[in-house]
Amino acid sequence: MEYRLIEISQLKADQIQRLALLHDSVMHTLLSDLGLPFVWRYYQIARADPNVVGFCAISSSGEVIGWAMGSPHPDRITSQLRSPLLWFSLQMLRITLTRPIVLWQLISSVFSLSGPEGVKEGAIELTYIGVAKHQKGRGLGKTLLSAFIEESRARQYRSVLLSVERENLAAISLYEKEGFQVIATFSEGRYQRHRMELTLA
Repeated sequence: MEYRLIEISQLKADQIQRLALLHDSVMHTLLSDLGLPFVWRYYQIARADPNVVGFCAISSSGEVIGWAMGSPHPDRITSQLRSPLLWFSLQMLRITLTRPIVLWQLISSVFSLSGPEGVKEGAIELTYIGVAKHQKGRGLGKTLLSAFIEESRARQYRSVLLSVERENLAAISLYEKEGFQVIATFSEGRYQRHRMELTLA
């Protein structure tokens, strides 16, 4: 399948929506558990953030088939999900009424985090990378990861950090082939994760 890579900052509103739908279908993370409105808002915030490094693979038919995205300050993107306050309050009320277990997971994650406290100076965090299910095994993940690494190097970051679930052996293998090394293992709520780093300098 033919595709082109587009920077996340250049995505149109409908492409952001398609990216959110892809994230929701292939990512099993707390962000996904919070629901599509949070995922969509997350990528709207990311698109507007000049510090974000990110690429989407767009097929010739306009389908978003993969993406890689990160930031030197991923916590700032997450914190902006709390505004506007009315929107956030209504979303949290919806979750409380319809999916209270997700609220418990959110609280549990905050209080059980035993891993890294943040992104160190001169580093960038690869926050999300994913590929549509029908595109797996075709090298798209490697292409997106390489694009992210090269843009991070061009912006003069000294290293790339990421966290990955310990049981995600395919992703760990991909990262190791690109030169990432495990520097720590930690728990976050119900997830057990490796912290990995690639030195760029």
